[in-house]
Amino acid sequence: MPIVSGFFRVFFAISILTLPGLSFLSAGPAADTLKAEAEPFEFVIPEPSSVRLENSPLVTPARAEWFRASSLYSDKTFKPAKQNRVDTVASKLIMLQGFHWYADDYWYHPAKGWWGVLADKAGEVGRAGFDLVWFPPVSNGSYYPNQWYNADSQWGKKEDLFRAVKNMHSSGVKVVADVVINHRNGTRDWADFTAPDWPSSVIVRNDEWQGSPKSKYDDEGQGEHGCRDLDHRDALVQQDTKIFLRWLKNTVGFDGWRYDMVKGYPAHYVQLYNEASSPVFSVGEFYDTNRQLLADWVSATDSNPGQVNASTAFDFTTRYALIGAVENERYEMLNDNGRPSGLIGWWPAKSVTYVESHDTSPRDPNFLKNASAEYKTQRLMGYAYILTHPGIPCVFWPHFFDWGRAYRSSLQKLIDIRKRAGITSTSRMAIMQATNELYAAVIDGENQRVVLKLGKNWGWNPGEGWTLAASGERYAVWTQNLP
Repeated sequence: MPIVSGFFRVFFAISILTLPGLSFLSAGPAADTLKAEAEPFEFVIPEPSSVRLENSPLVTPARAEWFRASSLYSDKTFKPAKQNRVDTVASKLIMLQGFHWYADDYWYHPAKGWWGVLADKAGEVGRAGFDLVWFPPVSNGSYYPNQWYNADSQWGKKEDLFRAVKNMHSSGVKVVADVVINHRNGTRDWADFTAPDWPSSVIVRNDEWQGSPKSKYDDEGQGEHGCRDLDHRDALVQQDTKIFLRWLKNTVGFDGWRYDMVKGYPAHYVQLYNEASSPVFSVGEFYDTNRQLLADWVSATDSNPGQVNASTAFDFTTRYALIGAVENERYEMLNDNGRPSGLIGWWPAKSVTYVESHDTSPRDPNFLKNASAEYKTQRLMGYAYILTHPGIPCVFWPHFFDWGRAYRSSLQKLIDIRKRAGITSTSRMAIMQATNELYAAVIDGENQRVVLKLGKNWGWNPGEGWTLAASGERYAVWTQNLP
């Protein structure tokens, strides 16, 4: 047999062996026959490597968790429970924001991460009277999430997250997950999405990423320049978002959602995802002080008559008016014809009020421990307001846990007054005074009537028949039993 002919037989044999789907020829009688026909030429068919590929997205625990979640919680296999919110009329909820910017492992290094801190503090949270605690985002990358199902993050390890949720439940506290679904980061690059795995076509057309392909549609809302903005019109995005929320609720154990950056996508997606995951509570971060826009967003999260399952929203209108009022002693900022000037004056059952959050607290890692006495006084005045007024009040973790025993005692007294009086999200109230250096309002709880005074007008009081229940620098609270 000519050498050339033998060479081409070898070349043809090797080519056949490397074709996809013909790996069955790589060993056994077929291989022996090919070697015999090759005559003087010898070749060795390599064995498959037993070494795991470095950085392979096919073998990560996050992808395994995603596969498992998809099998359990897709629309094909999972039927959501009937909607049954607790954030409706006459709610007695008090929420705690369970973290701050400097609680992650870039700044703070507790043995079990921040999840471990939350797990260990669960008993204190429950005994203080908090009904809800808001956790930071569980996914690696936090507010710039990459793999949704990678729960080993800057906040701690997955096992400590599960322990924190369990301990909060054991302490009678429901747990709210911070859900970041407006945008995502890639795993190692800007758009290599894994766990869940998505093509780049889920990215809106006008995203600043210059790669392709992208969606044929532009962003429906505000963009986030640090991440890729997602197109929630895409069926894949919708399905995987539903699965992720169901996994957070039914596998991790979360009870509700704090939707991050809801200006990034229309409110009807919040309705879609709430109906798919059945949270007992949800609140949206619609960062705007225009209360008409806040009310419009809340309304658009439930298209059903009565809108009982509409999401709540953080009351940015109240927060900024309140801080402006206590910092400048200009309490007319809180008055709108005898009603509160914020969202609580229009739709209190859907208003989450707050004094400070991770977004509004000064971005200085030393600020919380070095805050001035005046700053602390003004924030405590703010708490006297939100803890005696309608809405669902939210307390900032470091104010309660990190500003010392006396400050915590003052906050605890205000929480106890709200609980004892039976003040709810929709309690009846009236503003009696709202002028320079004086704010006074009366609020009817289910058990007691409460009067709040703020400001430098030291001589004002509600008169006889009232019991001074709490007081501090430039605030006082009186109570009176209802007949």
